[in-house]
Amino acid sequence: MFKHILCPIDGSLGSLEALDVAAKLAAEQHAALTICMVVDPSQAAAMAFGDPGMSGACLDALDEEAAQVVHDAALRVAATSSASTATVTGQPVTSIVDYANSNACDLIVMGSHGRGGIQRALIGSIAEGVLRHASIPVMVIRWSERHEKARPEKEAAAAP
Repeated sequence: MFKHILCPIDGSLGSLEALDVAAKLAAEQHAALTICMVVDPSQAAAMAFGDPGMSGACLDALDEEAAQVVHDAALRVAATSSASTATVTGQPVTSIVDYANSNACDLIVMGSHGRGGIQRALIGSIAEGVLRHASIPVMVIRWSERHEKARPEKEAAAAP
C-alpha cells in the first residue's frame, strides 16, 4: 500500500515513538523509510542573540547535531527497517511538506507532544500544520508524560 514513508523527528521521545511505528509499518509494507530532521534558521538566530556573525556558526552546529540525531535514529530502527536520512533547513511545517512532495513520499508518520488548549495556541503545532498542508496521509502518534512513566527503563532507573 505505502511505498515511501517519511518520519520527521526532533529527537524527543514522542518523535522516537513515532519512528518505531514508522519502521514497523515500513517493514510490513516493504516500503522505503526516510528519517528527516528540520533545522530552523530562526533557532540559530535566537541562539546567536541576533549577532549575524554568530548565526552562521550556530546554524552549522545545529546542522551537525541534526545529522547525528538522524544517524542515531537510523541505527535505532536498523533491526526493523533500513532507513535513509536527511536534514533540511527551513520552517518545519513547510520543509516537511515540501520534502514529502519532492521525494514521492506517500505517508508521513510523526509524533505529537500532545499539547492542547493555550499551550498549542501559543506554541503552535508542527504536527497540526503538517496535517493541514500535506497532500498525502499523515499519521500522528500522540505522546504524553504518562507514556514516559510507563516505560520499564524509567522504572528500573528509579529503583533504589
